Formats: sequence, C-alpha cells, structure tokens
Amino acid sequence: MSGADGVLGWGIVGLGRVANDHIAPAITALPNSSLVAVASRDATRAAAFAERHGAPVPLDSYPDLLANPAVQAVYIATPNSLHADQVVAAADAGKHVLCDKPLATTVAEAQRAIDACARAGVGLGVTFQTRNYDGMADMRTLIGAGQIGDVVVAQLEMSPGRTLLKGWRTDPSLAGAGVMNNVGVHGYDLLRYLLDDEIVEVSAMLSSEPGFELDTTALALLRFAGGALAYVNVNQTVPDHQPDLVIYGASGRVLGRNVTRPNLAGTLTVTGTGGASERPVSSATAFATTVGDFADAVLAGRDPSPSALDALVSVRVTDALERSARERRVVRLAE
Repeated sequence: MSGADGVLGWGIVGLGRVANDHIAPAITALPNSSLVAVASRDATRAAAFAERHGAPVPLDSYPDLLANPAVQAVYIATPNSLHADQVVAAADAGKHVLCDKPLATTVAEAQRAIDACARAGVGLGVTFQTRNYDGMADMRTLIGAGQIGDVVVAQLEMSPGRTLLKGWRTDPSLAGAGVMNNVGVHGYDLLRYLLDDEIVEVSAMLSSEPGFELDTTALALLRFAGGALAYVNVNQTVPDHQPDLVIYGASGRVLGRNVTRPNLAGTLTVTGTGGASERPVSSATAFATTVGDFADAVLAGRDPSPSALDALVSVRVTDALERSARERRVVRLAE
C-alpha cells in the first residue's frame, strides 16, 4: 500500500503526550504525510485531539480506524502490553505500523508482531528517535571510520529528571518494566547504533522508589561483540540529571553534553586522529525526522530504519537485563 501522490495517510491510536506533543505535529508538518484519523476509547478526547491537529476523522474504535481506507499507516502509542495485538491487527488490515517503544513486553510477543507484518508485507518501525538526534549519525560515521580507534568503553546517562512513573506506567501488567521500558530502551538502542555492534552480555541492578513496584532506576553493564563495554544509567529519580554520553576509543573520544533526551541544546566534542573539534547540536527535530524517514521508507517500498529487527533486539536486551537483576547474575543474550 502506497500513498497517493507520495503522501502517506496516517491514523493514530493512543492520544497521550507523545502523540500530542510530537507525532501529530510531525505528521501534519511533513510533506510526505497526512493525518487522516485518530482513535481513542474516549470519543470526546478523540474529537478534541482531531480538532487540535486538523484530523478529519475522530473515532472511538481502533477497528474503525483500521477499516478506514484512507489510513495507510498507523502510529501506536498505547500502553506497552497492548502493542503486539494492535500491531497484528494493523498488519491484518494491510496497514504499515510505526509503534512506540517497546514493540512488546515479551520476546515472544515481539516476534509475533514482526511475523504478522512480514506475512502481510507491511512496513514495521519503532520510535527509537534518539538515533535521529543531531550529531548521532556523524558520531556513528566517525567511530566507524576509526577516528577514535577501537572503542573501549562507553558511558551514557539518560534521565528526564525527577519525573516518577505515573498512570499505566506503574502497572506491571501494562508497562512490563518501569524506567527501562520508559527510557532505557533508547539508550541501549543508541549504543547499538553508534557502535554498529551487537550486545552479547548484560548485567543489571534495579531499584524502585518506595511505593513503586517497577524499577525507577536501572544501572546496566553491556558487553558488545567487538569487545567494547558500556555503562548505562537510566533513572526517573534524580532532580539534577546529566544527559551526557561519552565514548572512549584507543585513540580518542567523543563527548556529547546534554544530548540524550528530547528538546535539548548541547555540544558534541571529538578528540581523535583527525584533531579536535566541537559543535552545537540539538535533539529538537528527532521525532519529525523519525516519522518522515518511516514514511519515505514505506512509500519507497523499503524497510524502515530503525527496523523490526531493531525492535526485536531491544526487547531481547530488556528481557536479559530484567533476568540479570532478578537472578543476580550476568546474562548472555543467546540464553
């Protein structure tokens, strides 16, 4: 299914903050996208969202959204445990899918969603928009070109500040994991992208604030196939957070200050075989880039990036980290 005149018709289900603040504005601003319909169980909410973003069709039923022939792709932003079923339903209806992370709360459910899209021949992507922050593609390129030598260790902190879990994100049956699924998956995926390498071994420690069943702080150690080690601190607990990233190589380093969260202005500093440089970077346009790239991919008949495989690996990594914390041991991804 392709869009008329190079424009992809979108539907959105799950009308929360990300859809309202980022995805719907991106769709309406992009030349390759058009917001056709939105769906919520609350008809009043759907109508208000549609009016705010200029969608002609507000609906109170996801099946009705999928039945609309003008909807060629859906963005899914509902609670995590609903994603797999909704992806499968969209695939069965012949719709392309851009799903909020994580794709599912278990590896088996993620695989089921991927298989459904493959059978239907529709595109499947996931919103790992952190890859599209300004400077990240350049960082990947210079690391791949050996400008800092072989990567030895990476350190990443990813926190929105003290913004404790709320709503459905506090419910294990809906969220799966806490801060790991809410924030951490972006960090783990970003390191895979930057190093162009796969995580083979993990170790994790989790903690939860009083009154919370799910993790609010997650510290992870990752080993990559090429030998690099990484430390990732994701949390929603500390008020004075430091959203930074540093990658040390045998011949230099890449340092990103204020670069790991949305809507930040930061700096990217490189010290390596090509000398030293520093430039300003921003994460303000990442959601729009992610939506636009997905639309371009499905309109051109190619696989989206981040891909279905990226989505599956992400769920595998989170599952391994949860097992590591629960069983107090190092877990290999092949287990």
